[in-house]
Amino acid sequence: MQKFAGFFPSIIDPVRYENIDSVLIVMHANVEFNNFLGALGSVIRIAGVIPKASSKKFANLNILKRYCPVLDVDREKILLNPGKFIDAVDGLTQNERFAIIDMGGYFSHVAVDLAKKFNDRLIGVVEDTENGHQKYETLISHNHSFKNLFPVISVARSSLKEPEDSLVGQAIVFSAEAILRSHGLILLGKRVGVIGFGKIGRSIAFSLLSRGARVDVFDSNPILLTLALSLGFHTSLRAEFLKSVDILFCATGNKSLSYIDVVNFKNGLHIFCATSSDDELSVCLRNKIALSSTPVKNHTCKISLGSKSVYFHNGGNSVNFVHGAVVDRFIELVQGEIIYSMGSLYDAPKNTISYLPDADKQFIAEKWISHHQYL
Repeated sequence: MQKFAGFFPSIIDPVRYENIDSVLIVMHANVEFNNFLGALGSVIRIAGVIPKASSKKFANLNILKRYCPVLDVDREKILLNPGKFIDAVDGLTQNERFAIIDMGGYFSHVAVDLAKKFNDRLIGVVEDTENGHQKYETLISHNHSFKNLFPVISVARSSLKEPEDSLVGQAIVFSAEAILRSHGLILLGKRVGVIGFGKIGRSIAFSLLSRGARVDVFDSNPILLTLALSLGFHTSLRAEFLKSVDILFCATGNKSLSYIDVVNFKNGLHIFCATSSDDELSVCLRNKIALSSTPVKNHTCKISLGSKSVYFHNGGNSVNFVHGAVVDRFIELVQGEIIYSMGSLYDAPKNTISYLPDADKQFIAEKWISHHQYL
């Protein structure tokens, strides 16, 4: 994989990657990955890819396997048998110095064991998502006495990620609206709830507002809740909030719903998630969907809760993947920062989460704008 297109050649200096022999990547496998993997593969051997569960059903894994080995595991499999997973990592990296691109903190669950086994062979991790960022924060705070944890560079809160997050929110609402229309429903006039007012939740809320919905917001962070109020959104106590909405969007990445919430659901409630079901829904609720749901249409299942019926879409996974999760060329900004951050891992501090400097982000943005001839 020596040839690659896009703006990536303008930001890749092979010298920055001389201390990394191979890379393991957690990624969505249904979106455009050719150029991203091609760019990485031009300077680092791709040891393997772990496809995200939320996108896997819409992906052509056979195409991905032409590029590199595919390790088909999810977080639950890693937690059930961490030793087997670490052995698989060892086999894929072949005694090389390797880095990890994580998406959702997959490797955070076995991070201490990884650090003990591979020591300086594991150069570090670049984390892409907010929920993964939080998992590594928790890991570091709970293991402060362990001084040999590999560096973590996070792009989750980067300004370069904001265009993608905004477009993801719009894509989620686009897919939700299309699915609702297949049920004979529209957003106009509905009372819609959004749990989580981070960057993606905010984009969802504004997209819903533009379609004529009454939008209520709930967030456990009072600072974000005051921001929602200042922007004209409605809010209420959690139980009252859940009882009031006809359609619900979950966008926290941190178990926004559990089975104890169902007592507050309206009959006929439609639920859409912005992240993977294992991030957004509790184990008991996911088990209820897996064991007791009834398919009613493409991408929609119904669960009966006493006298109530509740509809989950895309199995509780990210609903935007139903229509390809398209964010166009803006995805390159985040992919570019991930690639660039890998070149900074070797000198990054251990036992902490660090970030790419603003000057490096500006460099990436300037190259992206120049390549796409926006100026």
